[in-house]
Amino acid sequence: MFNVQKIAPQKAKKLVEKGGLLIDVRSPVLYRDGTLPNAINVSLRNVSTLFKHPKQTSFILFGETDDDEDVKAAGNYLVQFGYTNVFTLGSKDNWSK
Repeated sequence: MFNVQKIAPQKAKKLVEKGGLLIDVRSPVLYRDGTLPNAINVSLRNVSTLFKHPKQTSFILFGETDDDEDVKAAGNYLVQFGYTNVFTLGSKDNWSK
């Protein structure tokens, strides 16, 4: 199991401003009902669609809770395939903290 680094909201926002991708791993229904600005919805089973991005891409993953298992699994999957800038915001509610 790999460790995906937890990121503070302010640092996450700076990475997004520099081209980092904000990834909502929640279900399409929850995504549709409200997500973060500029976030894209990529559920756990579709994480491989992110492999089209360069290895140096920054990914900031978030889910429903701080301990969201899908966030952990998606992050570990990305790290396993050679991505080194993979972070977790935890819950989407952390964005506004």
